[in-house]
Amino acid sequence: MQSVAAIRFVRLLIAAAVAVFAGVALAWGFAEEPLTFRDPYTGQTTDEEISTIHADLTYVLALAAGFSTDDAALLLIWNQLTDSEALGPGAAISYTNAYTGAGPAFYPPPDPDVVCRGKIHSTAIWPRPADMVVSTSVTSRFGPYSPFFHFPRQNAQETGALHDWAWGLTDRLVGYEAYAWGSPADMTVLRAACRYTRTAVITTSVPAGSLEAFGVYLHSLADSYSHLACNAAMTGLGMPWATHTTPPLDQSVPECDYHPRTPAANDVHGREFYTYTDALRTDAAIQHIYRELVARSQQRAGRYWPIGLDMPLAAIAGAPTLSQTLYAFVHNWDFEQAAERRAYADQLAAAILAQRRAIQRLYLPLTTR
Repeated sequence: MQSVAAIRFVRLLIAAAVAVFAGVALAWGFAEEPLTFRDPYTGQTTDEEISTIHADLTYVLALAAGFSTDDAALLLIWNQLTDSEALGPGAAISYTNAYTGAGPAFYPPPDPDVVCRGKIHSTAIWPRPADMVVSTSVTSRFGPYSPFFHFPRQNAQETGALHDWAWGLTDRLVGYEAYAWGSPADMTVLRAACRYTRTAVITTSVPAGSLEAFGVYLHSLADSYSHLACNAAMTGLGMPWATHTTPPLDQSVPECDYHPRTPAANDVHGREFYTYTDALRTDAAIQHIYRELVARSQQRAGRYWPIGLDMPLAAIAGAPTLSQTLYAFVHNWDFEQAAERRAYADQLAAAILAQRRAIQRLYLPLTTR
């Protein structure tokens, strides 16, 4: 693992690079909001911005589905790590999804002289390993697996593969690598002269079927909804994978246009909250995530009976149903009101903890004849 100082320095470099190249396309799904990471175990905060969908709401949904507070915290952390690669609290790095297995985390890249014959390929455009926070994070938004984890298509090969790995139905996570080359002037994937993908068994030290793997899957599942329209638009353009577009460096693709340096309440990710039509995709993502959490809880990991979506939460004013509170989380505040969403999530967590019922398991002795 890289040293704490090195990781912090890389973060500064990334911030500087984004400031200079404001239009360079990055893989943000349910983008970071103006709110920092809060360690669910200690309450400490740090300087990493997070997504309230990937972090705060994941914790609430896991509690409602019947997970223990510790397991809900673990799911929150591994969901957010899929984006962040490393998290605090404080000045330390306490959580990271760095690859810790034997051998390299990534395969040698393909030879552009071979795969780009007849196309300009003097400059590597994607991936961008220098921008990775943790050099061995296979889920990094700057790594070769970025579109697989952050722009997954809702099909058997992508979200289906992640599902089966997270559930332990297979011990191999098969995805794909993405590469792009062009001229020095080609700064983005959309402008690259040569784009190339190849199928790969992803080298990860996260055990298949573990809660950590499930947290990664929940993140990618959410992103598959966040980027649903962008994926469709990029498929229509004949792109082998989806990416954000950043006019004026790229042509405008409204479903994909996003400037990570200047997020706004009315951009492609800002519209995933409040009264925008795009927020309906967020509702659909939350419903799907909750179904997955409930199924996992009931089959193996739950300590408490799941709370039904139509069950009123007595401790919330007006006793709204769980479904109504999830709708309120998405639609009552715009993108920039992340602090209000966190405060509401805290109320929901407290109400759920007060109301849920422990599962009483009866263990009978084995008898033989």
